Amino acid sequence: MKVVLIATLCLGLALVMSSSAAFEHLGNVYTAKTDDGVTIKLLRYHPPGENVNDGAQPVVLFPGLLCNMNEYLTNTPPELRELYDVRLPSDLAEWAVGDDRIRQDPMLYHSLAYYLWKQGYDVWLVNYRGTGDREMKSQVGSAKTSLDTWALYDARAAIRKVYDVTGKHPIIGGHSTGGLVSYVYLQGTRFKWTYHCLFGEPWCRKVVSDDILVRERNGEIDGSETVIGVIALDPAMIPPLPRVTDADLAWLLLDAPLYIDLRGVVEDIAKNNKLWHKTMLTVDRVFKLIFEMNEKCGEYSEIIRDLTFTNPNDLNPALEDFMARYIVDSLYTPTVAQYNDFGTHKTVREYFENGGRWWLVEAPTPKPGRDGYYYYIYNMKKVKVPFITLLSEYDGLVEADEVIRNLMEAKTLHKYDEYYIIEGTGHVDLPFGLKVPSEVFPKIGAWLEKVRAYGITPH
Repeated sequence: MKVVLIATLCLGLALVMSSSAAFEHLGNVYTAKTDDGVTIKLLRYHPPGENVNDGAQPVVLFPGLLCNMNEYLTNTPPELRELYDVRLPSDLAEWAVGDDRIRQDPMLYHSLAYYLWKQGYDVWLVNYRGTGDREMKSQVGSAKTSLDTWALYDARAAIRKVYDVTGKHPIIGGHSTGGLVSYVYLQGTRFKWTYHCLFGEPWCRKVVSDDILVRERNGEIDGSETVIGVIALDPAMIPPLPRVTDADLAWLLLDAPLYIDLRGVVEDIAKNNKLWHKTMLTVDRVFKLIFEMNEKCGEYSEIIRDLTFTNPNDLNPALEDFMARYIVDSLYTPTVAQYNDFGTHKTVREYFENGGRWWLVEAPTPKPGRDGYYYYIYNMKKVKVPFITLLSEYDGLVEADEVIRNLMEAKTLHKYDEYYIIEGTGHVDLPFGLKVPSEVFPKIGAWLEKVRAYGITPH
């Protein structure tokens, strides 16, 4: 079953990564309290020795599933300077020409946080509950955490915090799940109390859309929850899953609400350098084999095609190592169960045990309007702010055509809506791969110039 295989692969990869840097030195650390009382961590980015772009347009980025904010913070930790022997390309992107910081640390060339800071934006990064490393780890909260929890509680708390500190409405977004929580948030969603809460049932609340929140969040009325636009990097919607994931065993494994603390075990295991290097070599070979098989057999094999969520040709050894050491993060099983529901039932809706349905082991067949569930996929018209959506060419985990159809063409159209498919990229490498500095960052920068509401700080 592909969901289990992917989770197992990520678990195995995480068990050997190093956790020696939390990167809190790359900015000012803030905390925000969610509506259910969980404390999450935010980083207001600046390079070492510099200041935040105070007073400039804020940009808030959320990470993807099994990731943390470090996917926007690629850099060379001091202890890895000998290992990360990175050479800049001869055809350097125009924005990076003459940049001494990038010359001294070429890994910065792939950092979206650094790019946005250099362009003059006030950059904020968020760790959902249960994610992050050391000083940057957010409170874990309940194992009954779903994608809804991140979108309705964590995203809301982060956006409010940025507005409280800056007095300015942010542009939001992020990679994969970071894109999903953004469009879910903009639908004015909140949790509604039900009578099941009287009996202490674990999934007693359900998702509803509040018309006032729709208007406020989309800027029709001004408030602390208003956002200006969204940067969506391969936003998660309906993942392409083979039929075998809709099996009793898959649902049974995913039904138990568990928090799997992948980062809690990495330091001890990473002390074995020989094991670390062998594992990285094995993972690299596996990804390359999958990619080569897809080139030859992808049009005939659904499973091979669905596994092309990383293009190894869009990464170098340092980026692969950084991803394994610092980006891969902990997991709540309900988040994977919810994505399995999306993929097996070709829909995007609230978690299937919400509203007192804790007795369900697997997601029921969708019956929109008759089953009591809130469907994100059928409420895209409530999303009214402009989007720039960058999509990977290879469709593992996210299908570009599906996102264009069900998000970009389904939302309320805006004159500044833009979307692009970036050739030669996979879902995982899209935020920081080799093509990103020259083909993704400049597109984001040009779009921001059109939609931002506040000034920028020149560098």
